[in-house]
Amino acid sequence: MWRPSERIRFESSRGQMPTREEAERSLLFSPLSIGRLNVEQRTWVPVMVPWRATDDGFVSDAILAWYDRFAKGRPGAIVVEATGVRDVPSGPLLRISDNRFIPGLTRLADVVKRASGRRTRLFIQLIDFLRNRANSLNGS
Repeated sequence: MWRPSERIRFESSRGQMPTREEAERSLLFSPLSIGRLNVEQRTWVPVMVPWRATDDGFVSDAILAWYDRFAKGRPGAIVVEATGVRDVPSGPLLRISDNRFIPGLTRLADVVKRASGRRTRLFIQLIDFLRNRANSLNGS
């Protein structure tokens, strides 16, 4: 394994803690508007794939509990995990490929609204599970 000739070391320091006034002026906790999008603060929970949906793509109680925990912190936005747009098996990942998935996704939105006091915006990451054509040509 290659190793650099010099090891670069970084000494971290705690730095100076902001005063209450400095923290209150921080842009991180200030509103943000981009076009028609408005969020109360600039903190976001990025997309993660917790593998907590049912095997056939429906919202489960575990998914609701997962997003409820994040929403209680009242971030500006939460991005819901990769959600399949085709009605194909995809393991315990959410799907939005048919109207039968809408009631569960509506429940998810309602959980986030309630837990965040309607302060958190909810976005969804869409994913398309395409068949790998090269593998299908090889018989795999």
